[in-house]
Amino acid sequence: MTLITADPPRPRPVTVTVAFWLQLAAVLTLLALLGLLVAHAVYYDGLISRAAELVPNVDPGEVSGERVGNVVTTAVPGVVVLVVVLWLAATALPMLRGSNVARIFVFVAGGAHLLLCASPFLAGAAMIPLFIASDPGYAPEDDLVWAEGSTFYDTLYNNTTPAEDAFMAGQAAVTVIEVVLLLAIVVLLAVPPASRWFVPPRPPVLPVGPYAVYPYAGYPYLVCPDPSVHLPQEPKA
Repeated sequence: MTLITADPPRPRPVTVTVAFWLQLAAVLTLLALLGLLVAHAVYYDGLISRAAELVPNVDPGEVSGERVGNVVTTAVPGVVVLVVVLWLAATALPMLRGSNVARIFVFVAGGAHLLLCASPFLAGAAMIPLFIASDPGYAPEDDLVWAEGSTFYDTLYNNTTPAEDAFMAGQAAVTVIEVVLLLAIVVLLAVPPASRWFVPPRPPVLPVGPYAVYPYAGYPYLVCPDPSVHLPQEPKA
């Protein structure tokens, strides 16, 4: 028997190559977002220190609470961004080489990330009817009543600079860019050319004697050097 293992290389679709480079761009964008989060935390901690110096007899509990809140509001999204960075970076090269498992992980990361970005807006929209139904006179400014009478908080919020707006605008812009990149990656990996490349259709198997023959090139199959032995033999006289 002769074992034929001819397997011509399958050309990689352009959509997969583009998705790979977009995935690397998404990783760099997320790293930029992580840097903005850390820079804003350092900047805001400096504002807290300055406000504590300007206010005589400041309440240490207020200063400590504001510092803890600054760390928490930076660490939680920072850890999420870091996980997505590692996830996308680890799956980029295997995906480029044709790993369907890596492609599925990219889909999972994209779906989870988009859901995470949309959840605050969905939760906020869902709470609006509850606020209106419970208190028709409710106004968003009512949430700031707790801070009235605190010299520390008044000083802290009044000492903000245009850098605060720049940080917020930068984080929003980078987040939008990253979400668009991730959505484009998912679409490029889901189109038919990419799907056929990651999961090629298996041709039908034609039984020939005791062996299975694949009728298309690119799949291993066995060829008998003497096919006549598989044909019915006439009885000898």
